[in-house]
Formats: sequence, structure tokens, C-alpha cells
Amino acid sequence: MKTVHSTLLLLLFVPLTQTAPQTLLDSHITYEYGTDNFEETKFSQDYEDKYLHGKNMKEKETMVIPDEKSLQLQKDEVVPSLPTKKENDEMPTCLLCVCLSGSVYCEEVDIDAVPPLPKESAYLYARFNKIKKLTAKDFADMPNLRRLDFTGNLIEDIEDSTFSKLSLLEELTLAENQLLRLPVLPPKLTLLNAKHNKIKSIKANTFKVSTP
Repeated sequence: MKTVHSTLLLLLFVPLTQTAPQTLLDSHITYEYGTDNFEETKFSQDYEDKYLHGKNMKEKETMVIPDEKSLQLQKDEVVPSLPTKKENDEMPTCLLCVCLSGSVYCEEVDIDAVPPLPKESAYLYARFNKIKKLTAKDFADMPNLRRLDFTGNLIEDIEDSTFSKLSLLEELTLAENQLLRLPVLPPKLTLLNAKHNKIKSIKANTFKVSTP
């Protein structure tokens, strides 16, 4: 009987001694899990803090404070100034004047010289400007010109060779200028208007007669 009683006590004691380590083990695992979670949270927070700090530092490094000269350049770009007279003279002719089907209209645009003309130009109207002189260079490589009108300018001198190579020129108007003499005129010219000038004499070779 004693033997049976002792065996029962032993059987009851053994499960108790076996379950105790499991409890401790579970407690240890729970503790380790909690520690790992805390470490992960702390690492994540440190990473965010470093990331935000690095981002702020990068933004501070890349931020450029413009100096007074840069601001002035930006202001000049935003508010373009009006073109000066020199810039106005250098503008393409068909922006300064009106170009239409072989005709160029440069009337009352304050030019003081003949502007570069499109090569296909046949008619030029440059009335009421401030042109003072005409040269052969003004009409170089312009074989199609048929009519020129310089009424109301300040022309004082015209080179003799100015119109000599304009073989198709038929009408030339030089009225209301300051001319003292006439240049050599092209052979096919049929109309010349030079009234209201200061012409005192005309050279013998001014009017050339074309030969058949």
C-alpha cells in the first residue's frame, strides 16, 4: 500500500516539476519578444530622425540665396526693355517694315538708311524717313527693282553708280529732299520725280539713252 501511495505522489510531483520550466520558458520568450519589439521601435525611430535630419540638411545645402546681381538679371528677363534706335535699325526689314508680294513699305519708320531688302523685291516705298544718302551698296544684287520712292527724306547725296545696275528700274521718286545734283540714271527709266530739291545743274551723262 505504501508503495502504491509513493508511486502516486511521484507521478503527481513529476508533472509539476516539468511544467515549471515551461512557464519560465514562456515568460522568457515573452520577455525577449518584448525586448526585440522595443529595439525595433527604437531603431525605427532613430532611422526616421536621421532621415529627416539628413533631408533637412540637404535642403539647406541645396537652397541658394540669389545675390543682388542675380535678382537684377531675373528682373531684366521678366521685364524686357524697349529696343533702342540701334537695335531698331538692326531689326529684320520685314519686321520693321511691311513686306507684301514683292513690295516693301518702309514709310514713316524713322530709318536713316536703306534697310536690307528681300531679293525678290520689285517695289520699295521709303517715304518720310531720315535717309541722308543713297549708295550702290544699298541696291546690290537687287535686279528686280522696278520702282523706288524716297519722297520726304533728307537725301543730300546719291552715288553715281547707285542705280546703274538696276536694269529694270522704271520709276524713281526723289521729291522733297536736299539734293544738289542727280546721279546717273538707268536706261529704262520712264518716270523721274525730283521736285522740291536744291538741284542747280544736271550732268550731261545723267540721262543715258539705251541702245537697241
